[in-house]
Amino acid sequence: MRQTKCIAISRFPLPVLTWALLAIALLPFAAHAQQVREIPGPSDIVYEIRLGDGSLIFARIAAVEGERVEFTTVGGGRMEIDRDQIHELRPARGRVVDSEFWAEDPAGTRLFFTTTGRSLGRGESYLGTYIIVLPFAALGITDRIAISGGAPVLFGQLEPFYIGPKVQIVRRPKLQASLGTLTFFFDDDMAGIAYGVATFGDTDNAFTGGLGLFYAGDDVRNEPAVLLGAETRVSRRIKLITENYILPDAVGILFSGGIRIIGDRFTTEIGVFGGASGDAVGCCGPIINFSRPFGR
Repeated sequence: MRQTKCIAISRFPLPVLTWALLAIALLPFAAHAQQVREIPGPSDIVYEIRLGDGSLIFARIAAVEGERVEFTTVGGGRMEIDRDQIHELRPARGRVVDSEFWAEDPAGTRLFFTTTGRSLGRGESYLGTYIIVLPFAALGITDRIAISGGAPVLFGQLEPFYIGPKVQIVRRPKLQASLGTLTFFFDDDMAGIAYGVATFGDTDNAFTGGLGLFYAGDDVRNEPAVLLGAETRVSRRIKLITENYILPDAVGILFSGGIRIIGDRFTTEIGVFGGASGDAVGCCGPIINFSRPFGR
């Protein structure tokens, strides 16, 4: 029965599930593409303010007078802005470092490729591409349940494709853990990995460890794969990342390292990856990833 379902899904020239996920991920963006109607009163809350010209400001509301809103920036400056110029206004996620606001990493639910123990919030999503030719999307169904999907762009078709549900089981300030699967659908087959992953630390500095078992159809391999990853924020825009795997049997080790550039709208990852098996070492292939968050 499982095989029959797999064949039915994989015969779509463009996987319906993947494209549906991409479309749903865009919904939060459409909801935010409006002018702000209500302005909160003065407080110590730092807000993320997007203006009509696309510029982004992190500031506190100092006063609201008619059609003018006065803000105090995290650096201590003051500015007045017309209400109709404010297109987005929401509490900022991040922290102030030396009078500069470091926005929370919007791609913190993954390293270069694999997931961390963190989870997207309800309605949060992102779109992106791995190494240019592998588009992907992820969507938070609830604050603890998320689903991702993607497929390589090859000759006008998106095959094979993958779907990856994930459930967060632990959420603490310095420890977050999740369980999930990543299933790839090929012509008449499917294969993937069932995993558990935990992240120790905060969104700027953390270690991630994971354990997974590969499966193909109904067959599960007994040899586990181990994930070891780490991330550390070194500036407002730059985070260092490493993602490494110890694979079963004679496959060996896969390793990677590089940087994430945290922009106002996009994140970009640039790095290298390689592998080692026995006495053979291969290095280095490029990593170039892009992603765009929505609904945060």
